[in-house]
Amino acid sequence: MMMKRKRPNGKIFTMKKMLKDNKGLTYLLVSSLLVVVLIGIFFATKKYTYQDKADLYFVKIRTMNDFVKNLNSDIHRATHVSAFRTMIALEDRVANSGEFLDNVSESFKETFYNGTINGTDVEIMSNSSFKDYILKVQSLAGEVGIMLNATVEEVHLSQSNPWDIDINVSILINMTDSGNKVSWVMRKDYYTSVPIENLRDPIYSVNTLNKIPNSVIRCNFTVLVTSDNDTRNLETCINQSYYLESGFAPSFLMRFEGNTSTDPNGNGIESIVYIPVLSAQELPVSVNAVKVDYIYFGNITVSNKICDVQNIDDDSKFVIPLDRRDMYNVTGLNYSTTCP
Repeated sequence: MMMKRKRPNGKIFTMKKMLKDNKGLTYLLVSSLLVVVLIGIFFATKKYTYQDKADLYFVKIRTMNDFVKNLNSDIHRATHVSAFRTMIALEDRVANSGEFLDNVSESFKETFYNGTINGTDVEIMSNSSFKDYILKVQSLAGEVGIMLNATVEEVHLSQSNPWDIDINVSILINMTDSGNKVSWVMRKDYYTSVPIENLRDPIYSVNTLNKIPNSVIRCNFTVLVTSDNDTRNLETCINQSYYLESGFAPSFLMRFEGNTSTDPNGNGIESIVYIPVLSAQELPVSVNAVKVDYIYFGNITVSNKICDVQNIDDDSKFVIPLDRRDMYNVTGLNYSTTCP
């Protein structure tokens, strides 16, 4: 006799199935949530890494930008210091050697950049040449993770007015961070000017055997001879060999080469050689010669001149070219044109 198997209670079967399904769903939900969390962590980590890199680049760029700003400001000071010391070195060279420079621009470039004259070190340029400055800047750049290469392409010397020397330094600057990720390249001109006042006139240094080193000091009187024929201002400038602007004379830079020609750019200066000072140093004097410095020391012959000027002390032996009457304010004075 065959026995029939009883079917399980339908209600119990359904509960078991639901419990089984719920466990699967829970596992699926937990697994999905874990995947989401892991994906979130992954992308958050990536985002953080990218942000770090961006911040690092920004810091590097800002550091280099600040360095360039400071360099632009400081390089003017360095140019001025090196240029001023160069002029002192060159006037020392002329005074001590008793010889003019062959080319003042080339001599300036060498001394300004290398701190040498004809390849010989100059004491006053020790640690003050422009090359020294560049090396210091490169060292400082290295301390903040910047590789700096600065190439001086040109050093130009000129005068735009009678009383200042102009220096233009053209520099190619290449900067790269230590990781070679950020670079900065620029070419720039840096300008500075050096006043010639109180620098020594090479024409005096050479022609007086450095016994009378005459520094450039302006004759600053607005009026040299007053309306009542008072010549005291003029005599002060004569006796002290002070300088006037002159459209006839060489510039200060031309004097370094012993060039007595008229400066074509109108930046000439001239002074009056005071004879008693030369006599006191037992230097030969020419009483009847024109006393304008470059004419006197250059032994230049002047056919038209004036002498025996009213109210001027005879000891000065004041003799000037006829075409300088207005310049020295003596047109209204009595004078002689019959000069020895």
